[in-house]
Amino acid sequence: MTRGRHVLHICTTCRPPDADPAAPRDGAKLFGLVEALYRDWPGRADVALNPVECMSGCDRACTVALSGPDKPGYLFGDKQPNAETALATLELAAQYLASDLGDLPRKERPEPFRRGILARIPAAPPSPGSLSLTTLSREKR
Repeated sequence: MTRGRHVLHICTTCRPPDADPAAPRDGAKLFGLVEALYRDWPGRADVALNPVECMSGCDRACTVALSGPDKPGYLFGDKQPNAETALATLELAAQYLASDLGDLPRKERPEPFRRGILARIPAAPPSPGSLSLTTLSREKR
């Protein structure tokens, strides 16, 4: 299977740009829904649930991210704070955990995550000295 701990990040301060500032935050609502399902989720031992105060996706609220050792990270936006999205979030985390390379092909992701991808961030190099900027620039030529 996979090595190390994976993390499911959910922004708790997200809210649509036109939302009432006094109303509960959509991000906090989504986190609460996911957290309730997470309590009994079989993937808890391998995937940590991390509330984040801001992931800078403000124009695309709600934001959800995944990160794991030796895998690319993902950032999704425009998620709805509802039960369907909460369930799909844990389904997506399970797919990410099961993928040795961290691949999440669009057609295989749960429906709410087939759109709204904001970034796919490459995995960090395997060790501090194994890749340098010089090596990277030679590879691009």
